[in-house]
Amino acid sequence: MPPDFEQLITANHARIRAIARRYADTGCEDDLYQEILEQLWRSFGQFQGKSAATTWVYRIGLNTAMTRLRKTIKQREAQQKLHSFTQAEVVHAERCHAEILQDFLKSLNDVDASVLMMYLDNLSGREIAAVLGVPVNSVEVRISRLKKAFAQRYVEV
Repeated sequence: MPPDFEQLITANHARIRAIARRYADTGCEDDLYQEILEQLWRSFGQFQGKSAATTWVYRIGLNTAMTRLRKTIKQREAQQKLHSFTQAEVVHAERCHAEILQDFLKSLNDVDASVLMMYLDNLSGREIAAVLGVPVNSVEVRISRLKKAFAQRYVEV
């Protein structure tokens, strides 16, 4: 039996906010957050509890974000160019971990950023694959490549 909608939102508030922050244009995070909530509400009656609530929230949240993203693709491409990082960029030691993670997330394409967010939220490879609709092996390869890219960019040898 599916959980109560209010409980579902309360339990997944941080996840929904993280998706909104990652995919919204600067200053529009609240708008995307509200849009995701609206989509969750609209599809809540169809949620049968066959998958984990977290997986379902990610799927609705990411689909909503992707739909909005496609509508504003030209703006998004400009934003990605502004925030992209080169391999030669040096990360200063005094930067906090959250800033480093945010920089890395901004440098990723949308699918890789989604995989990383879910991985950091302790979703299994199977759950991530279910959200994205891709094979589990594909998710595992992406996670491995993300770890390697992060280490090359941010870990001193």
